[in-house]
Amino acid sequence: MLQVECVRSAHEMDKLRGRWEWLTAQRSYTLFQGFELNRQAAAWFSSRESPHVIVAESDSGLAIIPAVRRPTELGLIGETLFDYRDVLCEGDRSVLGSAWRELAKVGLPLEVTALRSEEVRERWWGMESRPFCNAPATRTADTTSASFCHEHRKSAKAARHLAHAGLRLVRRDRELRDLAEWVYRRKAEWSGTSKNLFQDRLRQDFMIHMMHLGVGNWCAWSYETDTDEIAAALVTLDDGAWRRFYTIHYDPLWERLSPGQSLIYEVTRETLAEGMNVDFMTGEYAYKNRLATSQVPLYRVRASPEQMAVQQAAREPEAA
Repeated sequence: MLQVECVRSAHEMDKLRGRWEWLTAQRSYTLFQGFELNRQAAAWFSSRESPHVIVAESDSGLAIIPAVRRPTELGLIGETLFDYRDVLCEGDRSVLGSAWRELAKVGLPLEVTALRSEEVRERWWGMESRPFCNAPATRTADTTSASFCHEHRKSAKAARHLAHAGLRLVRRDRELRDLAEWVYRRKAEWSGTSKNLFQDRLRQDFMIHMMHLGVGNWCAWSYETDTDEIAAALVTLDDGAWRRFYTIHYDPLWERLSPGQSLIYEVTRETLAEGMNVDFMTGEYAYKNRLATSQVPLYRVRASPEQMAVQQAAREPEAA
């Protein structure tokens, strides 16, 4: 028998933990689909986007759409801070269709950025999805740490110049709050050609809180002097076989030595040496593309209530 319910608060989400975690164990979802990170984000940003999570379950399938309701549209939990989005489903795909039809009853359009890879895009059958951008990546299948160093000798030389200037590479796996404060408070003051998400204090505080709580496998890398002056810092998240480069910032006083770019090179080298892949994440910037060995396509979804209700239903028999 099919059961469909809507969960409208972060507190209510607690009853979904077991089913949510079971679903994430069935497929190679990213960390952005993890229960605890979604639970924390749903609570943190509830004044901006209220949880409207749809759960559909039958004897043959289970689906969760981690939706939120905004003033003029629907989205997925995570405000602007989750790079990769997806629904969670397993078994009979008509169960997911039932979840979409329940969400369509809200009467608002859905906008989601971004689905990572063609494989994820296929799970959104019946939805209109368009190319958004690429996420550059460096994979162990394409290169080794030694080959990477040989291919990027100019970057290696620049890193040596930083060492001669008195900077050392520091890695922190614990007690990250102070460095998180440095990264996100200073990031808020940065002005450049691209949009600065972290000018928003609520987003800054969320990231600092998550790193302090240890929700996710966070790591912070920095170039520092012997007197603990920070020239640049990088926040990463380990996610299975991937290390995702989430936030980079540098002190303008060190700009002439490009410590941010050297930091990305050094952490990529060390990550490959550990046998992990590197995800430079959303955005095809030149400094990322120089180090990347592949590009992962990202997609944006826009769907009207009619598309959620009708197109999903139309595809269900074929999918089954």
